[in-house]
Amino acid sequence: MTDVTHAVTQSTLEAFAREYLDNLGATIREDGSRWHVRLPSHANVGFTDVHEFDIALDSEQEGLEDSVHVLTPESGFTQQLLDEASETAPVGQLALTEAVTDGTYQYPSWIRESDVDVVDATFNPYYDRTAVCVFVRIDIETVSEYQTQFLEAVTVDVESTEQLPNVTELLVDEFFTPGSDWPADPAEDVDDESGVSSEKLNTAITTGQKATVEGVRDEISEVRQSASRAADSEFEEYRQLQEQQINELQDEIGSLSTRLQKLSTEVDEPESPQQRVKALEKRKELKTEKAELEGELEETLQEKSRGYAQQQREIDRRHAIKVSTEPKAFTIVLYERGEITLELATGGRSTAVRAPYAVGVGVTDDVQCENCQKQLSGENPIRVVSGRICCQSCR
Repeated sequence: MTDVTHAVTQSTLEAFAREYLDNLGATIREDGSRWHVRLPSHANVGFTDVHEFDIALDSEQEGLEDSVHVLTPESGFTQQLLDEASETAPVGQLALTEAVTDGTYQYPSWIRESDVDVVDATFNPYYDRTAVCVFVRIDIETVSEYQTQFLEAVTVDVESTEQLPNVTELLVDEFFTPGSDWPADPAEDVDDESGVSSEKLNTAITTGQKATVEGVRDEISEVRQSASRAADSEFEEYRQLQEQQINELQDEIGSLSTRLQKLSTEVDEPESPQQRVKALEKRKELKTEKAELEGELEETLQEKSRGYAQQQREIDRRHAIKVSTEPKAFTIVLYERGEITLELATGGRSTAVRAPYAVGVGVTDDVQCENCQKQLSGENPIRVVSGRICCQSCR
């Protein structure tokens, strides 16, 4: 998977499901990788008609009964839980500020890969931006059979449609995970009206859906290769059957030719008029049968000369993969953009560097070395020499 999107992990799902069931008033008794769940009598849910059921946390468990619900990122039960949770609160809101993140900053690679220490960091917010975090279900299937399913999260800035992978990781791993150390209610300062137009929001969501497909491109490629191998195998089997049929037709035609030669002798040299009439009738019957087989053979040979193209197209059609996406849940995220001042020190010397920064996003633009103007990066990290800022390339 790419770094643009963030896979919804098993642990995140389990934490979400536990909190959702707790909110319903359910009791959960854990037994290894299985939960025994009891719902209160007043609970009304769409995923079950009973008030006691089991949830398996591993789809690979042997002997799973049909009544057992499987909780994994690709399971249908997970989609049902998300659907029901979304119906309760279809669009969430969250304010991502310095106060909410408790001053935890995300340093760029040109800091992380350097030998300098960050002595102090100060963030000055200038304005707020709006993004949307979308949970997207991705279905990958062929015409003939279902293949696989993914649940991915992606965050997109509503104005610029820039993808914000660091925000997604922060939200999924921290804010959306019950029991984490982050604030339990980070949305208390968000206005009810986000001020985002539906057109911009839809554009951002569409961008996010496309990004999630790109995020699982390796997995899609694997499914496509698997489908291609299955198609090749089926076509080879068909080709071999056709070759076998050609040989059988040729043998049958040869056998009929031999029988017709024998009948010609009986027609030309009959022992009686009745035998001649009978031989003529049989010869006519065999000639008709031979003509039909020759026609079938000719048709098969023509198909072979064309490389069985029609059958190849039909097999390819049945094994072609279809990728579809469906947004399952949305969260409007307000996040602060501004400038961060980093006080850097090494060898007893210190100095400060400023960079554009957004809470949850990190440094939002390229930063050049003050000495040589080359772009700072993980391969060209920052250095502090005699209290001055420089970079690896300055050596």
